[in-house]
Amino acid sequence: MKHDSIQQLLAKRQAGTLTDSELQELNRLTHKDEVVAAAEQAAAGIVRRRRLITSAVALVAVAVGTVGVAMLVPKNEVTLIAQQQPTPQITVVEEIPQSIEAPVEAVAAKPAVAKKTTAPVARQIENVAHPKVAKKADPTVMCNNQCEADSVISDIWKFLTA
Repeated sequence: MKHDSIQQLLAKRQAGTLTDSELQELNRLTHKDEVVAAAEQAAAGIVRRRRLITSAVALVAVAVGTVGVAMLVPKNEVTLIAQQQPTPQITVVEEIPQSIEAPVEAVAAKPAVAKKTTAPVARQIENVAHPKVAKKADPTVMCNNQCEADSVISDIWKFLTA
């Protein structure tokens, strides 16, 4: 009977002849208030989860963006770049005094001391070897895999003895 009454009330509602008391009876029989409250609670849970997921995704996007920008910002480090600098030219001065003469005043004041100090200095200067300047030769390119070992060794020996 309950099912028949719900069907009759729904038919009257569709036809538009339902009264207020019959509408209240239909709501009571179908448990409309309980169903609507449960649906609203389920919808609120879904909306809350979507907001939580959206905020988490936004937070992760901001974190990834911050890390990306931090990696792209140049630091105060100097990048080392190889540079070829010109070879400094060496000039040799050939003038070396043959003898050092002591000042006359120093010899007159202390003759024994002056002789002792000037003699070793003169010997030291005489024993100084003249620096040899290597001749500028064109650089030779050595091959790595097609040359014989004896020719490479002889080229290295020539380079070291020159």
